[in-house]
Amino acid sequence: MIKQRILGLAIVLGLTVPVAEKATASTVISGGITQVDVTADLTGLGLIGFPFGSATAADSVFSFPITGGSAIAPDDLLIEHDGSGVTLQALASLTTQATVANFLIDTVAGGVFGDVIGGANDVFLFEFGSGDDLPGIELEITSQFATALTSVFGAPDLTGATFGYASTSPDLAPVPLPAGLPLLLGGMAILFGLRRRNQAS
Repeated sequence: MIKQRILGLAIVLGLTVPVAEKATASTVISGGITQVDVTADLTGLGLIGFPFGSATAADSVFSFPITGGSAIAPDDLLIEHDGSGVTLQALASLTTQATVANFLIDTVAGGVFGDVIGGANDVFLFEFGSGDDLPGIELEITSQFATALTSVFGAPDLTGATFGYASTSPDLAPVPLPAGLPLLLGGMAILFGLRRRNQAS
């Protein structure tokens, strides 16, 4: 009877342990910083950019705190920047502006998504360009973002134009093990103790 119980629990353990191991294969992103060096001639378009929320700026370099995300594999990253962004404002009219924020870098989709404050969420803003020889990730304006810039500011069609280059430094941490794992390991120790006791009898 005891052997049957041990076998039954071993089958359960055999199903449970791989799930825990699979969970630790992914990684959470707990912080860090993403910087974007804006190379587009904003003033030539009659625009100026300001940091929004927790973002900061020094000259043409904007810094966005990383607030979370996940890494399923080294090339499969979702990097979140909630609460920060950029406000673009027309130089000719202080009331004409648009703010994009809450950026999500998605390396699988090959682009950056964000929210237009007071407008749509999850807008495809930038796609990754092919500037591999340059530092950082080249950010090319998508047709969706270009249309928004034209409608708000009267800008020409900027689809495919380089906005700037992003470099990101996420802090990675392994996914914490399930809360029941210590209990599971304790149960295994008891089972092995019972097994030894039965073998000694």
